Amino acid sequence: MGDEIEELLARVAELERRIDVLFQHTGAMDMEAEARTAPAVSDEVRQLIAAGKPHEALKRYQEETGAEMAAAMAALGEAAKEMRGD
Repeated sequence: MGDEIEELLARVAELERRIDVLFQHTGAMDMEAEARTAPAVSDEVRQLIAAGKPHEALKRYQEETGAEMAAAMAALGEAAKEMRGD
């Protein structure tokens, strides 16, 4: 069983390395990393998310923080996951 776990850990590490290479070569954005560095989501924006008003939440977040679209979407996506308990 220990060998299987070690093999799985090695496979996961290799997949993570490949994903990093893809991000670097394609210029794609790592949304999780973007969310980690984004400004905090206010209670008002969280209320808009909870009310099912994502466009209003995005607009308000950008007004509050000055964040660009990608950073705002990442932050709101993470906030929504937290609110759902994911």
